[in-house]
Amino acid sequence: MNLRCFIFSLLIILSASSIQAQSIDPNSVDVRSMNVDDMTDAQVIRMIQEMKKRGLSEQQVIALAQARGMSQDQIAKLRQRINEVKLTGGTGAGSVGASGMTSDSGMTESIKKPVDSAVADQRIFGFSFFNNENLTFEPNINLPVPPSYVLGPGDEILIDVWGVSQQNYNLPIDKNGSINIPNVGPVQLGGLTQEAAQKRIFSKLTSIYSDLKSSNPRTFASINVGTVKSIKVNVIGEVFLPGTYTLPGTATAFNALYLSGGPNKDGSFRNIQVIRNGELLATLDVYEFLIRGKSDINVPLSDGDVILVPTYEKRVKVGGEFKRNGIFEAKGEEKISDLVEYAGGFTEDAYTYRVELYRTTSRHRAFKDVLADNYEKIVIQSGDSVFAGSVLERYENKVSIEGAVYRPGNYELSEGLTLKQLIDNADGVREDVFLNRGLVTRLMDDLTLQNITFNVGEVLRGETDIELQREDMVTISSIDDLREIRTVEIFGEVQYPGEFDYNEDMTLSDLVFKSGGFKESASEAFIEISRRLSYDEAHKAGDKIAHVYQFTISRELKMNGEDAKFILSPYDQVFVRQSPGYERKSVVNVKGEVNYAGQFSLTSKKERVSTIIMRAGGLSPNAYSKGAMLTRKVEVSQKVKRLREQLAASDTSLVFDDLGFEVVSIDLEKILNNPGAKDDIFLQNGDELVIPRELQTVKISGGVLNPLSASYIEGKGMKHYIRSGGGFDLRAKKGKAYVIYPNGAAASTKSFLFFRNYPKVMPGSEIVVPQKPDRDPIPATAWIAMASALASLSLTIVTIADRM
Repeated sequence: MNLRCFIFSLLIILSASSIQAQSIDPNSVDVRSMNVDDMTDAQVIRMIQEMKKRGLSEQQVIALAQARGMSQDQIAKLRQRINEVKLTGGTGAGSVGASGMTSDSGMTESIKKPVDSAVADQRIFGFSFFNNENLTFEPNINLPVPPSYVLGPGDEILIDVWGVSQQNYNLPIDKNGSINIPNVGPVQLGGLTQEAAQKRIFSKLTSIYSDLKSSNPRTFASINVGTVKSIKVNVIGEVFLPGTYTLPGTATAFNALYLSGGPNKDGSFRNIQVIRNGELLATLDVYEFLIRGKSDINVPLSDGDVILVPTYEKRVKVGGEFKRNGIFEAKGEEKISDLVEYAGGFTEDAYTYRVELYRTTSRHRAFKDVLADNYEKIVIQSGDSVFAGSVLERYENKVSIEGAVYRPGNYELSEGLTLKQLIDNADGVREDVFLNRGLVTRLMDDLTLQNITFNVGEVLRGETDIELQREDMVTISSIDDLREIRTVEIFGEVQYPGEFDYNEDMTLSDLVFKSGGFKESASEAFIEISRRLSYDEAHKAGDKIAHVYQFTISRELKMNGEDAKFILSPYDQVFVRQSPGYERKSVVNVKGEVNYAGQFSLTSKKERVSTIIMRAGGLSPNAYSKGAMLTRKVEVSQKVKRLREQLAASDTSLVFDDLGFEVVSIDLEKILNNPGAKDDIFLQNGDELVIPRELQTVKISGGVLNPLSASYIEGKGMKHYIRSGGGFDLRAKKGKAYVIYPNGAAASTKSFLFFRNYPKVMPGSEIVVPQKPDRDPIPATAWIAMASALASLSLTIVTIADRM
């Protein structure tokens, strides 16, 4: 079933506008037909989020479902699914915003899954302590030996005597626990601490260095431990790598646990035992270090010590609005309050007055509400699950006001607060307030919304008032809120055409001023204003759609007479026309063989090619006037481009070249011989006139055997140049050959009966021989099919002839 339908059905008491399922009809959803078993964890999570968002408790939703006809069996399943997802966070749903359960780290995964895999170990508090790449407990042999260090075989004693007498001794402790000082003899040190050993050695040295014990000694001695012995420690029990480890004599219990990987998924972090000579020396509680920072629990080790990690006594799962979520170990008679401390306390969004306790008995599961007063009374049992919920997203003493007041926002609902007092708290209404109506949106006890209207003017005058309730939303509109956004538009020859906000008493001069004033091209004598029909006029059907007014305004933005009194109305459109005689500068470019090549400004709309050549100083001696070419800019509009694209898509044979220019065929020699005639065309802005040098070649391309450029020979025709290119190839269209002249004009071959009249060729021309399109050869199977068809036809004809 659609998730939104399900949520909508369960939350049917909410208004339809507050539900996200905008296209769902609540009356079309039958809650009685729902099957909770078909719901995924993601759907349950979404439902919990909706419950939290709307401030509904689990009991309210269950009661609502029951009232809508859901069976008791389905209600029980729904309650169980909600509780399971709250505890586990769902199997594939990411996170539950209402419960605070996340899957961002191993510590915050499901608190309801059994701890039976390496992944589950990550959730056990303290697991990463001995399995963290950034935290190491490797023994450091470079640290000074502490005074409490117990000496034994393998340790080395360094004795340095200086002053009047000077001597150095490096003395190892032998298997009997003694060192042999020259001239002193054996000194028993085994089993002594470093501090006690220093005193004994100093006492023995005074027998040969008597000045050491004088009141004003001149001989001094320094006694230290050099190389320390190695010890072997056995780590057994529930650790990842039990065994015997060789460590420096300065090693501690944490060093050995680090090397063994620490407690495994069944090991205890709070009852780690250090056994020496068969007797319990110390019991380590890692939580004391992790939570309270007590480092004195990390006892030093001796050779032969045994570290035993037993199985855990109690484990409790913690989820919800705790700072640390995961699995914690408890011991003895620890209470819920101790567990809250281990979890780092509650988060800022936690509902601290109650936690949910899920307990497994020998026969079944049990649920218990634990109130804050009982946190220090309820003893934790192994297998418990503790969940802390979050506070509701609702306020018990908040009202809000929005709209045409000076300080909109949220306000405290004090006892007896009225609508008039709330408006006063918001510093009153603005000058643009709409006084005829305001609105109070109230959340009813059944969570439906109620509208309460009031007259703002009457409330301000004290004639009426409304006592406010929790979550009331007061809306006071302004005049502008209740009408269209009023604007005016200006188009045409102004600096910044566009749309502007309408102001009261705005004149035409004001709008032109706002738009940056006139451009040089503007005609101040012909300005039109288009005004839409009024409400009364538009109420009646007719052909008229707008009023048009014409005005004259000076460039100093002054208007005279009645024009100066004309006031713009909202939505007016102003059109500023261009002056009739205004023309932007037009420039043509002359290149090639003229005396003064370059750009020239047109002085008239009727300036011709001949006058530009004269202004350019005439043709140079090397100019080839017959090859002169004129190109003209072509601007293709977006509509034409779109049309060409559609035509090309429907007919692939059509090809449109958007080069941005076109070639205008001219005969410059004729133009210069007869200036002002019809061949002497008018120039336009952007035209480019190119006069080349006299060319000495003719180009042959297309359907010839060897396309090339041949030398021009006076009097030779097209056939001569085609033969220069090896003659026509097999696919050449001989009758379609044409010549492109240097000025861009072209001439084609003309045919009459069996005779062809080829066009004249001049220097710089290009002869183009079109080719027939490629055709796929007829395959052998097609020839066989045609032969079979002919044979069948022949046989049929013979048969018919015999019968006749």
